[in-house]
Amino acid sequence: MPRERREFKRLSFIRDVQKLFVIATEGIKTEIKYFEQFKSEEYYNNQSVFVEVLKRLTTDSSPSAVIKQLNGFSNEFNLKEDDELWMVIDRDKQSWSAKQIAEIARLCIQKRYGLALSNPCFEIWLLLHVKNINEYSNTIKEELFRNIKIGGRGRIEVELLAICGTYNKSNLNVDDYLPHVNDAILRAEELTRNLNERWPNYLGSHVYKLIRKLIP
Repeated sequence: MPRERREFKRLSFIRDVQKLFVIATEGIKTEIKYFEQFKSEEYYNNQSVFVEVLKRLTTDSSPSAVIKQLNGFSNEFNLKEDDELWMVIDRDKQSWSAKQIAEIARLCIQKRYGLALSNPCFEIWLLLHVKNINEYSNTIKEELFRNIKIGGRGRIEVELLAICGTYNKSNLNVDDYLPHVNDAILRAEELTRNLNERWPNYLGSHVYKLIRKLIP
C-alpha cells in the first residue's frame, strides 16, 4: 500500500494563493547559497510564491540523482496543479554524455519538471550577472566553454575572481551577483540561439527561465 502523501506547509497567511517552486540542484554549496539568498527578504522575496530548495543527502551529484530528489518530493507531498519542480544541473560534457543529458531532458518533459541547465557549469550563470559574454573575443569564449583548470580553478572561476575580486565556491558572496539578476536574465536570453532548445549547446544557461518565474 503506497504511503499517504503529506500536505506541504506554505506560509499560512497566503497559502491559498501561493505557488510552490521546488528546486533540486547538482551542487551542494554554490547553487544552494544562491537560491536560498535569492528568496530572502533582502533580495527578491516574492510573497506569491514559496521556494523550497532541496538539500542533497548523498554524494551522488549526477543528473539522475537530482531528478530522484524531485521524484521523492513529488511522491511525499500533495502538490497543487500549478506547483513547479525544477532541476538545476551542469552540462559538464566531460562527465555526462549527450545521450545521458537527452534522457534527463526527456524525463523532465514526461514528469513536467523544469530543466535549468548551464553550459558548461553554474558559474556561467554567475558570470552573466557581472559581464556580457558577447563582449569577449571568440578565443576567450572558447576558453570559457572548455573551462580548463588554471591553477586549480576552472577558467570561469578565474574570470569571476578577476571581475569581483573574490570567488569562494564553498561560501558564495551573493552580494556580487544578486543585485544584477535582471542583467543576467537579459544576457542569458541573448545567448539562447533557439528558443525551443532543451538546453544550451554552447556557452549559456537556462537558469533564467526559472528565475523569471520567481521575481515579483
